Amino acid sequence: YFCPAGIDEFSAFVGPPFSERQHAQLPDIPIAEGWQLYTADLVKAFGDTLPADARLLRLDFGVRPDVRIKIRNVRTRAQSASEKRAIAEQETRRKQKINQAKRIADYLQHSPPTSIESVIVGTQLVQISGPVPKDIESWQLLEYPPEKSIDDDGVVVEAIVDVSEGHFHMAIPRKVDSRDRLHSGWRLRDSQGNYLTARQYANDIRPSSNDFAAARPSPASQKGLTGFSRRGPPQDLLDLGISAVTINLVLNQFISRSPGPGRTRFPDADDIYFDQRHFDYYDALIDFARQNKIVVTAIVLIPSGKSAASRSLLVHPESDGGVYAMPDISSARAAKIYAYLLHRIADRYSHTGKSPGGITNWIAHNEVDFHKTWTNMGDQPRQVYTETFYRSLRMIHNAARSHNPQARVFVPLTHHWLVPDDGSWQRLAPRECLETLQRYSTLEGDFAWGVAYHPYPKNLFAKVAWQDTNIGNDFDTPLITMQNIEVLGKFLQQPAMRTADGNMRPVLLSEQGYHTDSYDEASQANQAGSLWYAMRQVRQLPWIESFLYHRWIDHPDEGGLKLGLRTLPTARHPHGQKKTAWYVYQAIGTKTEAEVTENLPRP
Repeated sequence: YFCPAGIDEFSAFVGPPFSERQHAQLPDIPIAEGWQLYTADLVKAFGDTLPADARLLRLDFGVRPDVRIKIRNVRTRAQSASEKRAIAEQETRRKQKINQAKRIADYLQHSPPTSIESVIVGTQLVQISGPVPKDIESWQLLEYPPEKSIDDDGVVVEAIVDVSEGHFHMAIPRKVDSRDRLHSGWRLRDSQGNYLTARQYANDIRPSSNDFAAARPSPASQKGLTGFSRRGPPQDLLDLGISAVTINLVLNQFISRSPGPGRTRFPDADDIYFDQRHFDYYDALIDFARQNKIVVTAIVLIPSGKSAASRSLLVHPESDGGVYAMPDISSARAAKIYAYLLHRIADRYSHTGKSPGGITNWIAHNEVDFHKTWTNMGDQPRQVYTETFYRSLRMIHNAARSHNPQARVFVPLTHHWLVPDDGSWQRLAPRECLETLQRYSTLEGDFAWGVAYHPYPKNLFAKVAWQDTNIGNDFDTPLITMQNIEVLGKFLQQPAMRTADGNMRPVLLSEQGYHTDSYDEASQANQAGSLWYAMRQVRQLPWIESFLYHRWIDHPDEGGLKLGLRTLPTARHPHGQKKTAWYVYQAIGTKTEAEVTENLPRP
């Protein structure tokens, strides 16, 4: 189903006849801004038995008016044997996850007695230093490779310790076989098993070469575009005055299970090959951007796969659907595969000033607060999900910075700012996610991360962008849309949310667009007016680096949404036709803006 508003009071009747006695309440249908699977146990809903003569099923989709839902592939069936076993085991697993979440929450609230002050990762060594723990006769260094959660036990590392003027210093090899300790965290523990420090990640990464630009490129304006690909004419970017683009970096493409031309074997893996032929596709896009001074942001994506056969090596083992998945960093082998991919790609696109161009910003996956659809790792408590995402975020950051010390990572979040924890483990609250990541940064060493926000209208099918309700101007607002986007800036400008050196974290508005119900003049005018309204808001807020409009061309499989600057492609118009919004976006920031926007709808 596809339903940007979600549905509550969803219910079922069996019959005939349909009556209140043969009615049952079903779980709410969550908001779905992409095609998502919904399941319900009818037998359980009807009290563990259905009437023997029931042969019709009626579904009632709540009582709220003007809710749009699209449905496909409806089916009823008996539970499979594996589902029955899973239900029997579900309560045990749920209790285990609740306990894991509590351990993670306790860790984040705890203030350790001392700290590791510095972790320097050079080309050959990892150097770890800090104050000598007071009143502790003996202690040991623990390593947390990226596959280990903070509630796991670390691995004891033997190292020679130098002590001078109350500080310790250790130097250990960066590589262990083919495993790179760049991605590890470090912690101290005494002989009684008490932790003396928080986990500490690298806070100084020495680049592997000098193959990077002297400075990070900055976009010439806030005007950007999402989904730069071969689907549209590149000349559009120049005609529109685009200064920044996003590119979908689909990691699965680079993995093959068989040898062949252009494929090289992964280290320590006889059955996995890196397929470098896919660089050709990205080279063309990224080098076009370089030549035209357009800043590139890559979105790291892993398609979930609709069946066991189609699931890639990168999909998290607990993923149970959705469009994209959390990467598998649940084992040493899986983490090495993921790290190797990140390094090969980061190395290729390290230099923003020469061919084939460079990636400046890396967005870690998609809309992690709506993780069941966009970065799926199954049902997880918020603490467990966020800790896993954080380790993936750190891996992307460290891989990118080891090749380009100006690279940054970004956290992608929807406009649903404040979502209460209802115990269903389906969604996060963006505010809570940012506060948690900031706490990790404070405890474990700050790093170059920012926010990639998606301030769509409350309803993605809204006719205009300025009629949202249920929004406020304080940090407890349920939604942050273009109407109150300044709240995001005020939140990030708080001293507690700033970087370690006191700066505000960078912000990209990396996905937002406006719908055309049809291609008639009025609908196109509403879309164009909404885009103009959004850009007027953005231009008042210099802390927004880029406004990346979504999307370039209407897509036939986006649940009926038509957000593009161009219409759906046809045989006659393979790139679609330019909508009114295309011309308005082109005019924004130019001498013709007032004339082109004169008759547009406005608040």
